Amino acid sequence: MIGKELKVSTTVDYSKFAVLPMNRGIDSKHVQKMITSIRKMGVIRCVITTTTDIIEGEKKRYIIDGQHLATALEREGQPIPYIDIAIESEEDLIAKMAYLNNSSKSWDMMNYINAWKMIRPDYMKLFKWKNMYDIEVTMLAAIGINSAGIKHSTSSIKTGDFQITNPKAEDMCKAFNDIFLKIGMSDRFVKFQFLSAFLQAYGTYNHTKVMSNIEKHMKTVKLLTDGDSTGTYIRTKIFNLPK
Repeated sequence: MIGKELKVSTTVDYSKFAVLPMNRGIDSKHVQKMITSIRKMGVIRCVITTTTDIIEGEKKRYIIDGQHLATALEREGQPIPYIDIAIESEEDLIAKMAYLNNSSKSWDMMNYINAWKMIRPDYMKLFKWKNMYDIEVTMLAAIGINSAGIKHSTSSIKTGDFQITNPKAEDMCKAFNDIFLKIGMSDRFVKFQFLSAFLQAYGTYNHTKVMSNIEKHMKTVKLLTDGDSTGTYIRTKIFNLPK
């Protein structure tokens, strides 16, 4: 027994475990690392599961943490030790998935979006935009709320609280994608300066003029770096904004 309620069980019936649609995919390289670890040290932790019918309307046991370990043990023909925990809702499930996965191999932003998109329509939009445009997802989220401030606080995305509040977001994603393609070789700081100016200028934005300005000043744009003058240059020379 672990604590008062959590009991370790083992099984070689691998069909007992179902795949969560919101979990990240299996990485075969990571599975191989797990196999190497198992052969050297044995199994030193348990797979975490939950048994519920809220996902597919049929009661199944889902792996919420340790799917790579479970896959490695199955490949080795070894029993899988697992602890089954209770969940109260889909939101509770995703929150626990995120917490458990971050204790081993941290989730990146797309892992959070992939999980929450199953029950949050705005996350599905973010996921769709990321597939349509080769733009950093944090930038797409900033366009979704019409504020570059999300760069410094992504907690709302991680906790499932992110909401798209910008009614012009679809059109703005398309326009900024054109800019992003032009400045693709610039570093991340410069790209965020472009985004900040773009969001500020969009009310009186002239896409043709901005694209022309980028082309006109391309030699300088390519040399821009992380510095105080970069934002001023982009606002004044590219977006015709005041200093």
